[in-house]
Amino acid sequence: MKKIVVFLIFCFSIGICSAQDWMTDLEVAERLALVQNKLLVVAWEGSYFDGIPMYINNDKGEEVFVKNLFDVPVVDSLLWAHFIPVILKESEHSRLYENIKNKRSTAYLEKFHDDSVKVMDANGNILNVNDEGYLFNVSRFIDKYSMNMTMLNEKLTNYKRKKDFYSAFFLSASYMDFAFYSRGSVRPELVDLASIYLDEASEFLDQENFENKEVLMQRVNLMEIQKDLLLERPKKVLRKLNRIKEDQVEPVNSSLRSFLYFSSYKMLQDHESAAEWQSKVTSIDIKKVMQLINSLQE
Repeated sequence: MKKIVVFLIFCFSIGICSAQDWMTDLEVAERLALVQNKLLVVAWEGSYFDGIPMYINNDKGEEVFVKNLFDVPVVDSLLWAHFIPVILKESEHSRLYENIKNKRSTAYLEKFHDDSVKVMDANGNILNVNDEGYLFNVSRFIDKYSMNMTMLNEKLTNYKRKKDFYSAFFLSASYMDFAFYSRGSVRPELVDLASIYLDEASEFLDQENFENKEVLMQRVNLMEIQKDLLLERPKKVLRKLNRIKEDQVEPVNSSLRSFLYFSSYKMLQDHESAAEWQSKVTSIDIKKVMQLINSLQE
């Protein structure tokens, strides 16, 4: 946050920042986001012309009201430094809505329709469904949503090339891995984004015939349980895991099950129970859950 404020003061003081046009082709912007490992900042064309009010922090930490973010070149430059800014054409609304109208939550659809700024990933899925809304603080907005997406680049690219069970499932898993290392303020939103791809994977699984369908269904179920872990509900994780009988666990899924048990006990500070599962968990997974636990203590 401090770096953002310093940048703004610098730009205001010497006037070096000039406005840069926002992109208007969503597909091209998504490809650029993949290349630059960024998220997109998106607004409808109508809100671009009507204007979006905002606050921005000055050098004293005070919020300064700005009537229209699109009229402030400094903000344009700052958004381009952290995101791929896009203006969505109103003529695209019906087509884009058709793709999501029966697949997203009510809150998601409301965010899609409204005139607020949206943060999207390189596949056009909205991250900030439950953010501050219309009148937002751009400094806090950038601090929260500016993320390096390198960790997800391969899975995002694979999904972009071909949408099927595996590309959707592995992208969902990557978003959850990413969430383990992210700050708590954005973690629930990353879990929601992961849920979109996990739901798509489930749909593909229902529609297609796989030789190992039972194994994959159990894997999806375990990933659903992992969402509760990321949302700080270890007791709920344990209740769900205990419903799965030992002899029903597919060998290929045993490591994920062990990780969920170990992580839940660790979060509950039940060290004795966690120790029983630790030998079945990789060092990478231990690091992952410790990152999550440490972030909860900050």
